[in-house]
Amino acid sequence: MLRDATVILLMGALAVLLPLSATYRAHLRDRLAATAAATVPAQQQADLEMRITRRARSAGVGILVAGLLTLLLGWIWDGANEAAGGFFVLSVMFVAGAAGLALADIRWPGAPADGPRTARATSPSLSDYVPRQVLVVGQIFAAIGLLSLIVTLLLTRSVWFDAATIWHSPVPLLTATLPVLLVFSWLATRRVLDAPQPARDEVELYWQDAVRAQTLNSLSVTTPLVALFALIVCGGILDDAASAAAIAAGEVGPQWSLWLLVAGYLVPVVLLVSAVAVLIARHGRWNEMAQFQDRLWGGQPPRTHAAGVHS
Repeated sequence: MLRDATVILLMGALAVLLPLSATYRAHLRDRLAATAAATVPAQQQADLEMRITRRARSAGVGILVAGLLTLLLGWIWDGANEAAGGFFVLSVMFVAGAAGLALADIRWPGAPADGPRTARATSPSLSDYVPRQVLVVGQIFAAIGLLSLIVTLLLTRSVWFDAATIWHSPVPLLTATLPVLLVFSWLATRRVLDAPQPARDEVELYWQDAVRAQTLNSLSVTTPLVALFALIVCGGILDDAASAAAIAAGEVGPQWSLWLLVAGYLVPVVLLVSAVAVLIARHGRWNEMAQFQDRLWGGQPPRTHAAGVHS
């Protein structure tokens, strides 16, 4: 467990320190500009970099805190060494990183710079930033992941699976935290949408929308991806639990447990590839900026010299 905690702490520290690099901040800004199909005005570069890198730092802080808790857990829990391993490390980092992102958006949903601004005439909804298909697919993924976790825990009552193997795995952690992540994501989404959007001109408003689109799309897919990872964990742990139960009974591990492992790896990949293929087929491209550009800006970013607020 000490080794796992060290890995988690190092990854968290890296995520916190990276935003200190001007090169890394410029990379994040340029990537946003490329997907938004526009040039970031010089006067807005610093503000955009701050908002983007703040989310990255928050994810890193979440992983750091999780690493410290893992270190503490290793000292007070007798079964810590049995729970240690690659699945445990990845589960902690994914959950902590996703929680850090959501909490950052709850704490800082978006604040305009000082100076005279004009309010937007209408308040955009979530559908103006995130395609409905993405939301539906995310809900399906989250439901499948949570269901697989619950079923895995229920199988601890079966003689075919070793209960200790399941209880000492990341399955209980993921089962407890996945609903929390869903609540955090929902709260963060509401906070971002409810935040005011006063802007100096169309250009500033466009970049506020771009950051919103990036943030809301991230919130919509992060927890479902954790749920898909949970499905992989369930497949691997059930294979281990079935083998452990067979060995305890003096038998060879059942062949069908291997299929659980294969399904655990294969099904999430198939689901993810299918979802991406459907979204690309419907929209002709995969771009988190496409929705708000079409719904709020008529498919074209404003000219840099445009004045007034688009409503």
